Amino acid sequence: MNDQFYIKFGESLYEKYILPKDLGLKSRQVSYWRENKVIPYFFETHQKHGRMNIPEAIWIMILKELSDIGISTEKLKILSYNVWNVPKENKYADQVILKYIDSKKPLVSETGKESLKETLSNEIVMNTLREEINEYTDLLKSCITNISQPHFMVYSPLTNEHTFLVNNDVLLKKLGSLTFDYPLISIPILGKLSKIISIDLNIKHKNLEYLSDLENQIREIVLFKKPRIVEIAFDDGHIKPRIITEKHVKQDELADFFLKNKIPKGAKLLIDPRSQDNYKLTLITK
Repeated sequence: MNDQFYIKFGESLYEKYILPKDLGLKSRQVSYWRENKVIPYFFETHQKHGRMNIPEAIWIMILKELSDIGISTEKLKILSYNVWNVPKENKYADQVILKYIDSKKPLVSETGKESLKETLSNEIVMNTLREEINEYTDLLKSCITNISQPHFMVYSPLTNEHTFLVNNDVLLKKLGSLTFDYPLISIPILGKLSKIISIDLNIKHKNLEYLSDLENQIREIVLFKKPRIVEIAFDDGHIKPRIITEKHVKQDELADFFLKNKIPKGAKLLIDPRSQDNYKLTLITK
C-alpha cells in the first residue's frame, strides 16, 4: 500500500453522503438523539440534511442497535462521548501520526513523513483530524483492510465500559480489561460495513474509486443491467459460486460478495450472457 492508497481510502471514508433515511432511521428518532446529545459532535455542525460519512453512519447504526435492546438514552450519550470526544480531547490523532513518523518500518515514504510533520504542526488541520481519528475509526479501517478477521465492539451496559476488538494477539488482553462480573454485549462491525457499501453500490452515477475496474464491471451488470439471475464464479472453483436473483436485495448480496471474496490482482472477467436476461460471470485468475 503506497501513499496514494491512503489518500483515496481516506477520501472515500470521510465523504459525507449517507442520510439517516438510508439507514432506516426516522427523522423523529434523529431529532430526539440530537436534542439529548446522544449523537456525537459530528451532528452538531451545520451539515446539509444531516449527511454522514461511513464512520458516522456505522456509529448511528450501533446506537440504534443498542437502543433497540433497551440501552437508555443517558448511557448512549455517555458511550458516544467516550468513543468520540475523549480521544479528541486526549489528541489521539496526534499519537497516531507520530507513530507513522517515528516508525522504522516502511509504513509511509520519507516524503509522506515530511507531509505528516507539516500536518502535525498545522493546528487547524489537526483539529479536523482529531474529530476523525480515534480507536473506533481505526477499527473500521482495519475491518476494511482485514476482512477475514472478526472486528467488533464489546460494551458493558452496567459499567458503561467498552473496547474495540480485532481477532489478534491482544484480543484476550483487551477483554481482560473489562469487568467479567457483568454482562457484555458484542456488536460485530462487518455486517454494518456491508450495509454501507450496499448503499454506495446502488448510487448509479457515483464513481467508486475503492472498487477495482473489474469490480465496477460486475456492479454495472448486476445492479444496472437488471438481470433476472446472475451467477458469479471463480474459474478454479475454490469458492462456491454466488447466485443473485430478482428475489435478493442485489446491492446487499454484491456488497457481501466483494467484502468476503478477495479478487486477485490481474484477474479477468469472462461475461457470458444467457437466455432470459441471465448472466454467468467467471473470474479468471490464472
